[in-house]
Amino acid sequence: MLSSAEIRRVALEVGFDDCGVARADALTDGEYPLRQWLAKGWHGDLQYMERNVDMRMDPRLLVPGARSVICCVSSYDPPDSAGGVAAYARRREYHQVVKEMLFALRERLGIDGKVCCDTVPISDKHWAARAGLGWIGRHTLLVTPRWGSWVNLGEIVTTEECSEYSESYGSSDICSSCGRCVAACPNGALAPEGPPMMDVRRCTAYYTTHNPRPLPPGIETRGYTLGCDLCQLACPYNRKNILPEKKKVVSLQHENN
Repeated sequence: MLSSAEIRRVALEVGFDDCGVARADALTDGEYPLRQWLAKGWHGDLQYMERNVDMRMDPRLLVPGARSVICCVSSYDPPDSAGGVAAYARRREYHQVVKEMLFALRERLGIDGKVCCDTVPISDKHWAARAGLGWIGRHTLLVTPRWGSWVNLGEIVTTEECSEYSESYGSSDICSSCGRCVAACPNGALAPEGPPMMDVRRCTAYYTTHNPRPLPPGIETRGYTLGCDLCQLACPYNRKNILPEKKKVVSLQHENN
């Protein structure tokens, strides 16, 4: 049986900034309003989000017999100014960095498990919230107490059981009385009330990230050519965070997951 304290210790050693472990029970609609978001059509032409809906909610469908989801946080530097390229894209390809650390963590722990980072049908941010690493902000991103939303996320879904599990932030209403991110979006992409949801068809990053789309009339980019940080820059938790010195990443050779 895994020890959550040992998992976190090793996660910090391989380069992560924080780590929590969640029990691999299905997310509730309250924790992750995926079905409600899809019903609104707010996913635009992201048809891949319509696939594997049940799997996105339940990691036991991704990894049969899964008992634990090890969730890891890797912080990155906030932007020094608005516009141009979003902060997450100003560093080395984060998928590769996070996956390398996840594979190193899995090997150090001596466990089997599915390594996940953005491209696997599992919601990184909602599992991080379940693992007690933060809460889902009104801008739909994970907000951590120490690094705000300037974080990349990754998981290991494993059949191993943990001696204890993190307390979930769940459907926190920490951001319910703020609304600064909602006001900061020039296109009105963020739902001002109800579960945190974004209409991607109104989001600048939807048109400037991955497969760029023609910019429709009325959508403002405010100078961004890749991604957008405006909602994050408005968040008070992002204005007071202090980034620690980054730990050295353990470099190991691994097979692709």
